[in-house]
Amino acid sequence: MEITIKIMGASLFSAIQASKAALDATFLKLSRHADVIQIVLEQLEEPLKAADLIADPDRPVVVLAHTDNAFFLDHLQLLEKRDVLLSSNAEANSLVSPVIMVFGAGSPMNDLREFPELVSDWFFMPVAAPELARRVLYALRRKSILKSRLCYGPMTLIPDSRTITFMGRSAGLTRSEFALAELFLSQLGSVIPTADLISLFKATGKSTEGSNIRVTIFQLRLKLEMLTKSQYTLVSVYKQGYCMKHKARTLTAEDRPLRTAPGEYRVAATLQ
Repeated sequence: MEITIKIMGASLFSAIQASKAALDATFLKLSRHADVIQIVLEQLEEPLKAADLIADPDRPVVVLAHTDNAFFLDHLQLLEKRDVLLSSNAEANSLVSPVIMVFGAGSPMNDLREFPELVSDWFFMPVAAPELARRVLYALRRKSILKSRLCYGPMTLIPDSRTITFMGRSAGLTRSEFALAELFLSQLGSVIPTADLISLFKATGKSTEGSNIRVTIFQLRLKLEMLTKSQYTLVSVYKQGYCMKHKARTLTAEDRPLRTAPGEYRVAATLQ
């Protein structure tokens, strides 16, 4: 996933550009279990224009505005009143990007208590790369522009909708099933002790009776096997717990090369 950080203010742009390597490393670390995030830096010219706030849902944008001029907030309020106009002039699925205000040390902005609705966050310089990365991600998630996604190889968990996806297919999970799936996928191939499963069910407010845990695991196993065509499954380990295993798909009769005549073969195409 690509996130564009639009920066208003020459000194702020230079500072962030100088620490781009550290910023890239932080975003990579924060997205190691999700869609890998790559950032693009873009310098904005003043004044901030309505078009600067419009973004494509597939390419989220966060605006960093470095200013100590209180009149800039009045300008933002004018843009804010034009949200409907912005949306009508853009693509139907366009988004209005969040704005993060950036102030210098000792800025008079420190006395302000309210900001326009467009402003998602603010901070004072200097700021470390990890802190900036977290604020950018938080601003996008707060506006529901960036959905959380947890990726484990070919399997992806989407917390907002409690959905699990695999090779273009998806299945809905209950709250307990989703919590179990995240636990098993994060420790794929390892045995999860029964005590850990009981703790997980307590945390989700579900009954910790053995029968309830077994039923939930059975339901998750069915969904996993249907979704992955039995490439992933849950197995019981005697007197220890449960384990999620991945097994290579075995060739079916349709997958095997078929001999039609001496020295001739054909391969059956399998539609996924």
